[in-house]
Amino acid sequence: MSPPSLVSKGDYRPDIDGLRAMAVLAVVCYHAFPAWMHGGFIGVDIFFVISGYLISKHIWEDLAAGTFSIKAFYARRIRRIFPALGVVLSASLVAGWIILSPGEYEQLGKHVEGGAGFVSNLIYWKEAGYFDNAADTKPLLHLWSLGIEEQFYIAWPLILAFLWRQPHHAGWVLPGVLAVSLAYSLVLVRHDAVADFYSPFSRFWELALGAVLAHQTMQRLALNGWQRSGLAGLGLALILTGIVTLDSHDPFPGYWALLPALGAALLIQAGEGAWLNRRLLACRGLVWVGLISYPLYLWHWPLLSFARIMEAATPAPEVRFMLLMVGGVLAWLTYKLVETPIRRRARSRQVIVMLCLGMLILAVAGESVRKLDGFKSRKLDMLNADPATLVLGADRARMQHECGLGDEQKKKFEYCLQSAPHANYALLGDSKGEALLYGLVRESSPGMEWLMLGSVHPPGARGTGSAMQEKNQLAWQQVEQTAEIRGVVLAVALRGIVRLDERGFIASPVPPGVLEQYSLSIARLEQAGKRVVFVMDNPTFPDPRSCIRGGLTSSEWLNQFLYRKENPYCTMSHESYLAGTRVYREFVGALQQRHPAMVVYDPTPLLCEVAKDRCAVTREGKFLYSYGDHISDAANSILARDMMPMLRGLAH
Repeated sequence: MSPPSLVSKGDYRPDIDGLRAMAVLAVVCYHAFPAWMHGGFIGVDIFFVISGYLISKHIWEDLAAGTFSIKAFYARRIRRIFPALGVVLSASLVAGWIILSPGEYEQLGKHVEGGAGFVSNLIYWKEAGYFDNAADTKPLLHLWSLGIEEQFYIAWPLILAFLWRQPHHAGWVLPGVLAVSLAYSLVLVRHDAVADFYSPFSRFWELALGAVLAHQTMQRLALNGWQRSGLAGLGLALILTGIVTLDSHDPFPGYWALLPALGAALLIQAGEGAWLNRRLLACRGLVWVGLISYPLYLWHWPLLSFARIMEAATPAPEVRFMLLMVGGVLAWLTYKLVETPIRRRARSRQVIVMLCLGMLILAVAGESVRKLDGFKSRKLDMLNADPATLVLGADRARMQHECGLGDEQKKKFEYCLQSAPHANYALLGDSKGEALLYGLVRESSPGMEWLMLGSVHPPGARGTGSAMQEKNQLAWQQVEQTAEIRGVVLAVALRGIVRLDERGFIASPVPPGVLEQYSLSIARLEQAGKRVVFVMDNPTFPDPRSCIRGGLTSSEWLNQFLYRKENPYCTMSHESYLAGTRVYREFVGALQQRHPAMVVYDPTPLLCEVAKDRCAVTREGKFLYSYGDHISDAANSILARDMMPMLRGLAH
């Protein structure tokens, strides 16, 4: 490590603001026009590298000048992060009050609280799953990256302060943090891409890469013009390659994140003297966008998301373009009227206290919205049916959290439920099975007791050697070995077998081997003396709370602009549903041919009005669905009553 005298504080590099602009424009264009900029999401990874570089460099400089303190560091972060974030969170709460249904507003309250507490990535990680509502209906989803960044800076200043005093450790600690985090990401993405995306530990390597660059800057590495130009050219090529070639279906971050991260690192390392940096990145227009990049990032996504919710579909291209222009204006106003005045009062302790108090108030407001169920009396008149019938699992307390397994084994299962100590019927499946289970327990006659294990699929259907595979085997063995169980209901979501499109129709063939795995697993149950019922999945609809429409204010003039359209996917024709799920029905038919004793139960005739060629989320003023495409208590009772004669017959 170079001695303190070699560190020059306050070196401003306009090319880094230009790199910021490139990053934010990639993200913004990807969110607005994903078909045109399908790899633009890598802009966030560029931000991580820039942040790691600049903040680590500032810490080194403060250490060199003898002015570093943790208190001053966090005060600087608060002045940088809180003002614009507070404005956007406040605006989102106001917009949510006007636009969102109670359930949607309740979720927004939780996300406001997570954004104010810088734990958004952990919240979205927990929410992620096939039953999660669409990403573009979460106005604060983009704050996941801010959470990761601030989590990184909890301990990073202390690590750098230690390395300043123990410089002989810097050569291995910084690369070591980078290598461990990168290796973790490369392993994790193969098993859990969602965890790899949201986990701070799988993302820290990108910020650490920026820190390594900051450390190298102190070494004053000598590069000639050709070397600088070569590094800059290669860096830009890596970033453009990522933007052009990657899309949302690639396993990301994983090794694909090396494209933007290394690209950004090379552009930074090339220095402002490199021709590309000097002529392109440091041009006045890009530098200006870079200066407002943070508020632009904060504003653009809520605008697009709220518009998506109001339209009940992706807005027209011209609307999305206009929203980006509005986001640019709001970002500039936020920069000029909020960020800049607060930075000018950088030494005011009162400003720091007020900013912290404001963020605390926003967190409390978000928690209040969540606790009060999104003020559930709001906009109920806009729902298509009685909101009281949205409930699922109101009588879950009747179920015991037991399933005949030991305490350690039970922890493997999301659902380990039993209606009585000695069950004679079992349900194996996922959350769709759980939604049906409550009706089965409620409508069963005396002597019919239930056990559920989930989420599980037939052994082998999710890949040999995985944690899911181990859980699948354990569930099947438990049911096979329980002599009292005579009837077994299989209830697995359609999307657990094939990929669906946005309408819930099949978008891919049944993967090779899935029919064989289901057949082998059913054969195991039949050989153990069990009668098997295969419950076909129900029609797939959006969250029923999005099935609202009408003016959002009491003003007819305002409602010309603030009118919420009903989600067009809240209804479908019965004929189109059958056509869209034909592959699934053929799969079930082939399975029944292999197992003639297996009973197939199709809930569609009860959930759809076949004579009217209509399937919908409601009927006669009641919601048939609760959350996502999961049936409600009203519907599971209808289905359970219809299934009872057939289920009783399994015992004979």
